[in-house]
Amino acid sequence: MKQIVIIGAGLGGLSAAVTLASRGYDVTVVEKNDHVGGKLMPVIADGHRFDFGPNTITMPDVFRSVIRNSGADPDNYFELIKLDHHTVNHFSDGSTFTFHSDRTKMEEEVTRLTGEKAKQNQMSAYLDEAKKLFDIANERFFTQMESKINPGLWADMMRVHPLQSLHALHKKYFKDERIIQSLDRYATYIGSSPYVTPGTFALISHLELNEGVYFAKGGNWNIAKGFAKRASELGVTFRLGHEVTKIEVLNGKAHAVVIDDEEVVTCDAILLNGELLTQYPRLVERAARPSFPLPTRDTVEPSVSAFVLMVGLSKRLHLAHHNVYFSDDYESEFRAIFDEERYADEPTIYISNSSSTDPSMGEAGDNLFILVNAPAHLTEIDADTYEHLIRRRLRAFGVDWEDSDVIYHKRVTPHDLARDFYAYYGALYGTSANSKKDAFFRPAARSEDISNIWFAGGSTHPGGGSPMVTLSGQFAARSMLEDIPLTI
Repeated sequence: MKQIVIIGAGLGGLSAAVTLASRGYDVTVVEKNDHVGGKLMPVIADGHRFDFGPNTITMPDVFRSVIRNSGADPDNYFELIKLDHHTVNHFSDGSTFTFHSDRTKMEEEVTRLTGEKAKQNQMSAYLDEAKKLFDIANERFFTQMESKINPGLWADMMRVHPLQSLHALHKKYFKDERIIQSLDRYATYIGSSPYVTPGTFALISHLELNEGVYFAKGGNWNIAKGFAKRASELGVTFRLGHEVTKIEVLNGKAHAVVIDDEEVVTCDAILLNGELLTQYPRLVERAARPSFPLPTRDTVEPSVSAFVLMVGLSKRLHLAHHNVYFSDDYESEFRAIFDEERYADEPTIYISNSSSTDPSMGEAGDNLFILVNAPAHLTEIDADTYEHLIRRRLRAFGVDWEDSDVIYHKRVTPHDLARDFYAYYGALYGTSANSKKDAFFRPAARSEDISNIWFAGGSTHPGGGSPMVTLSGQFAARSMLEDIPLTI
């Protein structure tokens, strides 16, 4: 039986493990942390549960199909709940703009905000455009192992606004700056700026506003937990709390991994499910990977990072599941992060309060997952001072609590992401999508230099976000199934 080693138990590695094991391969997953899921990990303390990592789930069938295709019922592993009105966008003038997974309600929301009659506003036309963009991307990018240049691809690319920024596309459809700003935020889902990332990524609007936003009952981490449960049933071996420290390569082929600097485990193939930009160079000697030099900020721009607070309260603030509190000058915020590589003076603040959907997430009170976009660099900042700035901005929006209301408090910075997940300069999504090359042509699922190493994760094709990462694991697994005979 063929021996497969998967390095990293993120969603990509887990989805590949399920698929490979269901086909009869002997799979071992080695994960340096003590949990599965990678950045999608649970934080449980003092009557509160937090999902660190993806808080917004779209494309539910991507996750369900991993279990279904292994011969099991996904409903026995996790339950995905569709949210109706899922995100409330707040502005400094006191107005709000609520996102719904229903087109009619979205049109009504535009009418309520702007006074325009439903038949006059452009929301329906915009959502048609977003669906068109998704359909093209789904055919060309999301269902293939990699994107290669060919005449057909070029023709389709020119139909998805590659030369127009996301912000410019939104200005084409809307005049109200609050609507534009709310939709521009989708660029941050791929770690980029709406003022430079291609308009193609309006397709994210389709996923949220046409198809819907979901939440896994008991916490989104239950998706990873469900994958791991199914993998274990299929015979996958998990080695949590152990780290692969080297990949042994000979004559263009990997033949073993070294675990914890001492144990040598031979294998027939390897799937690297981690931060490609840092882990591939760390694990494989330079001479064995001539096509992959060590990336630097000058050669590969990192995506945004994050400054995160997890605050467990003893009371309810009556917030929505997803809440966004916007800055007045969005463009200067992204200029600070990407051009000046510093924290914004007036940051936009996101709060996930999943206890509003599932009270078990905050039995003692609200579970506030507070995230501010941060530059991907490892320069020290005064974290206490920046946290106080965030609190002051939230008070201005009417979101406040006393210190005595806080039962649990945890802070995560780009330094923590770099240390715990080997994130590239602390970035959330590896490479930004601010350049056309990085937006459309991420590294493929297979090494160019080593014939039996595959890749999965947000740094590889098709990109960041939990559905895309899960698909990357499926692409790698399918390629392995085609190229590696089950038995000798």
